[in-house]
Amino acid sequence: MTKGQKNALLWVLPGAGIFLVDRLFKYLFFDARQVLIPGVLALTGARNTGMALGMMEGNAVPILVISLLAVIVAFFCLRKYRITGLAALSLSMILGGAVGNMLDRALYGYVIDMIEVLFIDFYIFNIADVGVVCGAVLCGVSLLFRPQDWSNK
Repeated sequence: MTKGQKNALLWVLPGAGIFLVDRLFKYLFFDARQVLIPGVLALTGARNTGMALGMMEGNAVPILVISLLAVIVAFFCLRKYRITGLAALSLSMILGGAVGNMLDRALYGYVIDMIEVLFIDFYIFNIADVGVVCGAVLCGVSLLFRPQDWSNK
């Protein structure tokens, strides 16, 4: 396997994994009402017509456009630059999560959420959200501490 093929796998597999696990969770738990760990974690099916932290609620088309732009930018970065290591992993996670939620918005006009943290008053979220947030954090870490992962050569 060439180095280019290994890099391609690095940015395809994590995002595909997040996308597939997200789809599975949304299928299995879209109407869930189950406490997993009392006072800590529950599966609670919810329909989210907004985006992060409830912003732009009820505006499916603009949110879909924003999501599509984010996917295009991330894909462009992956194609234009020779991104490796943590940078490739982070963009892959962001892409997998963004595409998962974008598909929900395109199909249903809302995103299916199901993970509820019970010990704090917080929004219900899904696996795609976890992928986007973790990917964004890793992207920041990569930009700050691993500039060698970002190359245009």
